[in-house]
Amino acid sequence: MARVKKIFFYFLLVVGVVSVTLTASVLYYRDRIISEFIRQANKNLNTPIKIGRMDVSWFADFPNLSIVFEDVYVEDSHPGLYPLLTAKTVSFQLNIIDLRNGKYNVKGLKISGSETNLKINAEGVNNYTIVKDSPNNKEAESISFELKNVSLKNTRVHYIDASINQEFTFLSDELAASIKTSKDIYDINAKGDLTTEKIRVRQIELFAGKKFTVDADLIYDDLQRNLSIKPSKLALKNSSFNIQGEYRWKGQTYVDLIAEAKDTDIQTLISLLPEKTAKNLEKYQSKGDMYFKARLKGDVNKNTSPSLSVDFGFHDATLFHPDYRSLVQHASMEGSFASSDVSDAKKAVLILKDINGELNGKSFTASLTVQNFKDSDVQLRFKGELDAA
Repeated sequence: MARVKKIFFYFLLVVGVVSVTLTASVLYYRDRIISEFIRQANKNLNTPIKIGRMDVSWFADFPNLSIVFEDVYVEDSHPGLYPLLTAKTVSFQLNIIDLRNGKYNVKGLKISGSETNLKINAEGVNNYTIVKDSPNNKEAESISFELKNVSLKNTRVHYIDASINQEFTFLSDELAASIKTSKDIYDINAKGDLTTEKIRVRQIELFAGKKFTVDADLIYDDLQRNLSIKPSKLALKNSSFNIQGEYRWKGQTYVDLIAEAKDTDIQTLISLLPEKTAKNLEKYQSKGDMYFKARLKGDVNKNTSPSLSVDFGFHDATLFHPDYRSLVQHASMEGSFASSDVSDAKKAVLILKDINGELNGKSFTASLTVQNFKDSDVQLRFKGELDAA
């Protein structure tokens, strides 16, 4: 019994010594770290930053030392007063050994309760160029980033491009990421949830209120203003979509994006349609194998929108509506939708071919072409024949 008490005493003594050492280290480095970050921020940023409270802690991300900023406000680079970023808390994680050697190597980043406002005005000038161009500033090298642990919680991002009339809003309850940098190229891996609150291209709105599970690999080239999406996955309801492509905006804005889904269902595909269209079809249900592949490609400016092509279909599927008594079984179809300008419905063509199956036990075949889409006027042109025994 005495031996146990002795071991317990020494354990408490070790814990006490470690706690005192950590507390002393925090007190020693606190003012030094905070003053260095403030000095570097003022030196390297063009716009002011306001911070309600700053502190240094061992316990936010032990064993790393954390610099914690509360009530953060970052001004954007457009004339006038407007926030680029606001956040309830922003914390950086640093290695204590690096600190002892005078190196401020940021290992992790945590942001909670944030809202980011990215804008490009009608003249094509963005509001997020806030870092000074200082290639010969060797002192800036005292702070570097090797972010293997980035955590975003309760995040909202707005993106408005007035030059091409686009607007996006994304939300995330929790998103984790790692970022590797090499000069001006950022290799990013992100996992978590992402809600598309608003996606508007001119007068067309898509994917409102859709919550995806994200596993994305991205490469961002800051000099070339190019975002490459390596094969990534988005999950919506019971379906998984493979996504890849690129988006670049240095000079002419250009997009080339491919999305593909296999073994999906009709409810998920209908939910991706514009709200007005999806509302009339949302009760339809399905069983069986369905596929979907879409490509958005082309220049984006005030007068030009990219083309959109979609291939979709199903094999040996069952389709039904809970309010009707009709049941389609053993159904197959190949379909395509194409438009040379995604913002102009009059240029779109929908083709459904090789439609066959059983309607309430009776076989049928059909094909269909739809052209000249308008909100109030849809012209139909049938090809082939419709047989029902």
